[in-house]
Amino acid sequence: MPYQVQQIIEGKGMPVCITKDEPVSKALALMIEHDYSQLPVVKKESDYDRVPEGMITHEGILRGVRNFNAKVEDLKVRDVMTSAPIYNIEDDLFDILDRLKETNAVLIVHSWAPDLMGIVTSYDTAEYFRDRTEDLMRVEDIELMVKEFIKSAYFDQNGELNEDKLNSAVAQVTSYKKQSEKQLSFADLTLADYISLLFFKDTWVVVELVFGVQKTFVSELLNGVREIRNALAHFRGNISAEQRDKLKFGAEWLTRCYEEYQAKLERERIERKLARFDAQKESLATIEVTPTATSSTSSSPTDFLLIEAPTGEGRYAPLADWLQSQPGGIDEVKLSFEKIEEIIGGPLPNSAYEHRAWWANDSQEHPQSKLWLEVGWRTNYLNRTEKQVTFVRIHEREKAYIEFFSKLLAELREKADFPIKQISADGTNWVVCQTITSPGLVVAQFNYSFARGKRFRVELYIDTSNKETTKQAFDRIYVQRSALENVLGELSWERIDEKRASRIAVYHAGAITDDDEQLTALRGWAVEKMIALYKTLEPVASKELLEVLK
Repeated sequence: MPYQVQQIIEGKGMPVCITKDEPVSKALALMIEHDYSQLPVVKKESDYDRVPEGMITHEGILRGVRNFNAKVEDLKVRDVMTSAPIYNIEDDLFDILDRLKETNAVLIVHSWAPDLMGIVTSYDTAEYFRDRTEDLMRVEDIELMVKEFIKSAYFDQNGELNEDKLNSAVAQVTSYKKQSEKQLSFADLTLADYISLLFFKDTWVVVELVFGVQKTFVSELLNGVREIRNALAHFRGNISAEQRDKLKFGAEWLTRCYEEYQAKLERERIERKLARFDAQKESLATIEVTPTATSSTSSSPTDFLLIEAPTGEGRYAPLADWLQSQPGGIDEVKLSFEKIEEIIGGPLPNSAYEHRAWWANDSQEHPQSKLWLEVGWRTNYLNRTEKQVTFVRIHEREKAYIEFFSKLLAELREKADFPIKQISADGTNWVVCQTITSPGLVVAQFNYSFARGKRFRVELYIDTSNKETTKQAFDRIYVQRSALENVLGELSWERIDEKRASRIAVYHAGAITDDDEQLTALRGWAVEKMIALYKTLEPVASKELLEVLK
C-alpha cells in the first residue's frame, strides 16, 4: 500500500487519553491544556495496555449538559462519550479519509493487539499531504534550477540556445542507456540524467564559476536530493527532518546562485545597450537630419491594446492578453508580482511567491504557463527576493508570425480592390490591414490576429479612446446585425463591457504552430474573409462612428 496509517502517526507518541469513569471536568481540562477538540476514551489495563472504548468531544459534552440539564462537574465521561471508528495501523490511509468526512477523528490500534496507538484527525491528514506536496514542489524547484543552469551553458553570444550542442551533450550523457531509434531529448531526461549533464565537461566549465564551490559539494547536495526524490516517488514512508531540510537548503541555495547569475547577465546586457547607444549618438552627430512631415491620421499598431473577450480560460488569461498586446519592438518585459496581481485582478497564490516551479514554462501541467506560452512568451528570469519576473518573446514563435503575416498581407494585396496599409509584420500575433479614421484620430481597424484557444480571427476592432462612444458605435452597428450577417454569415459580436474597446469578428480554427499545409489553407480563408468583412462593414462602421463622434 503506498500510504499506510502508520506513516501519519510516526513519531507522535501516545495520545492523551482518559477513562470513562473519570469526571468530564478532568477531560475538559485536558482538552483545554493541550488545545484538543477530542480525547480517546480507553480501558486502562496497565500503563501500556489501553483498549479504546470511544471518544469524548466538545460537542458531546455540550449535548450532555443540555440534555441532562446538568453541570459539567456532575457528569462522568461515560455519560457523554460517543463511539469512535477504529482502524488498524497497517490500513491504507485512503480508507479512513471518507470516514473523516463524517467524524473529525478516528482511533488507531496495533496490527497484533487491540491497544490504542494513536489518533488521526482531519487536520493530521491535511498536514500530511501538504508536507508531501511541499516536499515534491521543492524537488521540482531544484530540478527546474538544474535545468536552467544546464541550458545557460549552451547559449550563444546572441542569447540563443544552441540546441545542436545541447542535444550532443544529452546524447553523450545518456549513451549508456539502451536507446530506441529516437534519441532522448533534453525534456525526456530524469533527475539523475540532469545531474550527470550538469557535471558534463562542457556544462560544468561554465556553471562552476556560477556556483563558486567544489564540484564534490554540489554533487553531494544534488545526489542527496535525488535519493529523497526517489523515496517520495516510491512511497517509502515519511522523509526525515534532516532530509526535508536538505530539500529546503538545496532550493534556497540554487535559487540564490541563479538570481546572482541572472543579475550579472542583466548588468552586462545593460552595459551593452549603453555602449550601442553611445555609438549611435556619435554616428548621429555626424549626420544632417532633415525633418519629415507626419500625417495626423497615421496609425500604428501600438495605438491599440488587443484584448480578448471573456472565454472562461481562467484567472490568468488577462496576463496572457497583456503580454500578447505588447508591440513587436518589445521583446522583454519585467513585471513585479504586484503588477501581475493588478493585471489579473486578484492575488497570486502563495506557491507563486514560494516556489520557482510555479513560474516554469510548462505547457502540460500548469494552466498559467500554458496561457503565456500559447501567446508566444516565456518566463526568463525570476527574482523571488524582489518579487519580479521577466518575460521574453519566444523567438521561434516571433519568426513564425513574421513569416505567416508577411505572406498573408502579400496575398491580400494581390486580391483586394481596396488599399492595404503598408506595414510589415513585426513578430506579434496580430497585424493591422486597414483603419477607419475620424479627423486626427484612428477609431477602428481591420485586423488579423491569432487568439487564445487555437483560434484565428478576422476582425473589426473599435476603440475611439473613449469607452462610452465606443460602446455607442458598437450598439449602432449591432442594430444592423441581421442585414450584415445575411451577407457575411454569423459574426461574433463582442461588446466587452469591462474594457474600453469592442470587436466584431469571425473565427477559424488555427494556431501558428500548425503545419505548413494548414497555415496555407488558413491564409486562403483569411484573405476571402477580410475582403468580405471590409467591403460590408467599412461603410456601416464609418457612418456610425462619424455619427457618435460629431
